[in-house]
Amino acid sequence: MHSPFGSLLETKWVQNEGPSCTTAAILAALGALAAQDLPDLRTATVALAGAAFSAPALDDYLSLPRRRAPLDPRIEALARAHGLRIRSRTGVVVPGWPLRPPATGALIVHLAWGQERPGHHGSWGWRPLHPPTYATGGHSVVLAALEGAGWIVSDPNHERLQHWPQAGIAMARTLLLPG
Repeated sequence: MHSPFGSLLETKWVQNEGPSCTTAAILAALGALAAQDLPDLRTATVALAGAAFSAPALDDYLSLPRRRAPLDPRIEALARAHGLRIRSRTGVVVPGWPLRPPATGALIVHLAWGQERPGHHGSWGWRPLHPPTYATGGHSVVLAALEGAGWIVSDPNHERLQHWPQAGIAMARTLLLPG
């Protein structure tokens, strides 16, 4: 059984293209939070990552004490332009630290490891012993709900909500709260 937010996420799902999973997850979350007339993925990745169908830079996810991550004002501006006032808080998390979706709002989880597809866990191509694959790896999903030791996520690579029997390993997270 899905939560009401999970059901909304399923209807607002955005297909990933290339390394644009962070933006696809953000668009799905904003849509589920009632943003109106959101742009297509190409336009949104230009706004959030600086180039079409690209990922934000690694330092876009980093916040320093009393400073916000560079990604946050761009997410808030995108939401505001589409009728939604939110506060975005992006930052690094301790790997293995338990994450929980907020009662209101959305949690985008930026992963180093998780369920790549049903029945297969990994790191989306990042293999430390094979340097040519360093250009790949990591993935972003919206954490819709907890389910025992696992997660229910909206994954830009899979159209339906995914049931992960175990939690992924997050390196960063973006919390979107009404505001």
